[in-house]
Amino acid sequence: MYVIKTDASADDGSLFNGLQGLDQWQEYYGNPSGNLLGLAGAALYLPSVVTAFVADYISTKYGRRWAIWIGSVIVIGGACVNSASTSFGMYIGGRAFMGVGSALCLTAGPALLQEVAHPRYRATIGGFYTGIYYIAAIISGWTCYAMIGVEGTKAFRIPCYLQILGPALVLILTCTCPESPRWLVHRGHLDEAKHVLAKYHANGDFDDPLVNHQMKEITAALADEEASNKVSYMDFLRTPANRRRLIVLLATSVGTNWVGNALVSYYLASILRSVGITSPTQIEALNGGLAIFNLFVSSFACLYVEEIGRRVLWLTSTIGMLVSYIVITGLSAGFAENGSKALGTAVIPMLFIFYGFYDIAWTPLAYAYPVEILPFHMRIKGMALWVSIQNVAIAVNTWVNPIALDAIEWKYYLVYVVIISLFAVIIYVWFPETKGLSMEEVTFVFDAGRSGGRSAAALRLQELAQAGAHVESEEIKAPIEHIEVNEATHIA
Repeated sequence: MYVIKTDASADDGSLFNGLQGLDQWQEYYGNPSGNLLGLAGAALYLPSVVTAFVADYISTKYGRRWAIWIGSVIVIGGACVNSASTSFGMYIGGRAFMGVGSALCLTAGPALLQEVAHPRYRATIGGFYTGIYYIAAIISGWTCYAMIGVEGTKAFRIPCYLQILGPALVLILTCTCPESPRWLVHRGHLDEAKHVLAKYHANGDFDDPLVNHQMKEITAALADEEASNKVSYMDFLRTPANRRRLIVLLATSVGTNWVGNALVSYYLASILRSVGITSPTQIEALNGGLAIFNLFVSSFACLYVEEIGRRVLWLTSTIGMLVSYIVITGLSAGFAENGSKALGTAVIPMLFIFYGFYDIAWTPLAYAYPVEILPFHMRIKGMALWVSIQNVAIAVNTWVNPIALDAIEWKYYLVYVVIISLFAVIIYVWFPETKGLSMEEVTFVFDAGRSGGRSAAALRLQELAQAGAHVESEEIKAPIEHIEVNEATHIA
């Protein structure tokens, strides 16, 4: 399931950084910079603003897997155009074509992953969905490093052709993945849904208490969402709980690339050159090394999401990033003023520290948290909205960043200091804790506000049972601890 993350954007930041560090790429395409370089960076994301909503239609009507399959085929086609491009315009066009398919994968992938995941490991698995990005980033970054001494266009075409590997794996391996049991229940395929839960959560035991509990919980929650076929995007504005969900969606979708990380992800070469580090070997090595560092830190964070809790991770991550960015800004300003090599070199470890803080929350939770706070009938629409807004934000960000860096250099970092501060406030006020809850329970906790927790979820499920939502009240009220005991003995 993790391979679903290897969509068009999975290695894009590392690859785009790596290509900018190759003299062969720069010379062949005429040393693009400023507005043209920004357009190339944004091209991958602009089409996704629209195609994310196409993914909503496909995922809701035909299932999550169909959106992923179609998206993967489109990404492969775009990667071929991009890799074989003979002009910078063709290169940009290939990236745009890849963006069309990327949105389909990004909208359906996180939902499918969490809806199929075993409840005990849902938080960890959801976190690794984003963390797996860094495996592709490592491959791209170090491939570019290996191409430094290679002559001709193959020096940059080989790394570009590697973009085909991810979506090809997705296309093949998604065939072995089950469809979402929640989507199957929603479409009336109860036996198929139970088969998926039994096979993947209880080693094929259809009578396992965990399987029965999940079926009843899913059925109860979906019965409470009978209006799912009539749901519209305006529903995000109709109730206080949905407005709060919308705030979380907006914050996480925009924040994934507006907390200063996109500047490093896409224009690391420009940042390093601005502090006196100009060697292609050094730039490519730092790009690849940062990807390895990010993989280890984000993987460690994924393992402890459930133990530590989402809210603590969000706040620690964002405040740590803020402090790091302030230091980076100060060091860059000092280098610009007196040209001190020591100040320029000191920026390097601070970039790693900044990304270390980013990796403990924004990497594992950026996709996982929005998915789990959305009720089923709003989940795909919410993720379509999330992907669309995210791509608008990334497109603007990647387009503006090189222009701003050329114009005001280190002073541009001050903009992100302010933005990161705003995100810290938003997280503190509007992000509830979802630790230890099922996807259905999170829905009711969110409706109850930041307080209530498990008791609010249990009460709501009991009310549904009493209303005849095809579940037995006493079984719904069964302690979660009892379910966890059964989980421990039925994990494949």
